[in-house]
Amino acid sequence: MTVYSDEPEQMFKEACVRVERGLSVIPTGGGISPKAKQPHHEALKATGHFTINREGKRRSSWKEMQRRLPTREELEAWYLEHRARGLGIVTGQVSGWVVIDVDPAGLGLLQELGWAPHVLTPSGGAHLYLKHPGWYVASNASHAGGTLPPGFDVRGDGGYIMAPPSRNRAGTYRRTDVRRALDIEAVPEEVTVDGVIYPLRAALGLVRPAPVAKASRSEGTAPGNEDDQVPVWLMIDRAAEYASESRNKGAFMFGLWMHANGYLQSAAERHVEEYVGLVADLRHGQFTLKEARQAVASAYRYDRQEPWVRQEQDEHAA
Repeated sequence: MTVYSDEPEQMFKEACVRVERGLSVIPTGGGISPKAKQPHHEALKATGHFTINREGKRRSSWKEMQRRLPTREELEAWYLEHRARGLGIVTGQVSGWVVIDVDPAGLGLLQELGWAPHVLTPSGGAHLYLKHPGWYVASNASHAGGTLPPGFDVRGDGGYIMAPPSRNRAGTYRRTDVRRALDIEAVPEEVTVDGVIYPLRAALGLVRPAPVAKASRSEGTAPGNEDDQVPVWLMIDRAAEYASESRNKGAFMFGLWMHANGYLQSAAERHVEEYVGLVADLRHGQFTLKEARQAVASAYRYDRQEPWVRQEQDEHAA
């Protein structure tokens, strides 16, 4: 197989173009590496993108790129210093795109739907880009709305997709002439494949989630089991409302609510990282995970408040 000595420089130029267009990217192995589609672990770790496991070893992480775009310095380090040969686009709200990933098993349905792909993959599959709808779209989201048809998958929030002109041992990712994004309305609610009905739009995560009833503190029974507990994401969302006033206050309120709703302090200190990522850029100045965890710890020193309960929806509400 051909090895191109200037491949990292090519990927660097492409990565810079994507970032200028507002896309978040990560380095991948690329080229003829057996790990061509995987994140470039050494490049990420060398630029501070890692976690420490229980054995004290560093494990690469690209979670930060799910919240922000990489800097020019990071791109230079990834491609020009550590010689990454592949380019991944981080999907989801950070880049503004959701990508439907179709492998050869799904090409029949793709043709039936009349969808023109934006990228052709080395395996003979296709990528189709949609504008991010504004709500959370999980990658591999079939568990959220039903099973996806054979050969169909989705890359949304928390995911990434290989981008042209990256390659692997099977060949190169190639752009097509199609430039217009696929419209969500063009995705049918249901499709039938081999006699089986699939809720395609919901399974891809492209149906707006139903509104959640407002939670409030009131006298009542604390959650009796895990299924009844107030979801963490709801408390994070509520805490974020305080961020424009004080990110530290939001973290403190998150700690109060987690404590009230029966979560251990360790769980609150773990989940507050999601809150930090959500609000970090809402105000000037640095707001660290350490500060947020200190606010959570302070909240757990207070007496436990009343747990939240779900209010009944008014059937006649507008």
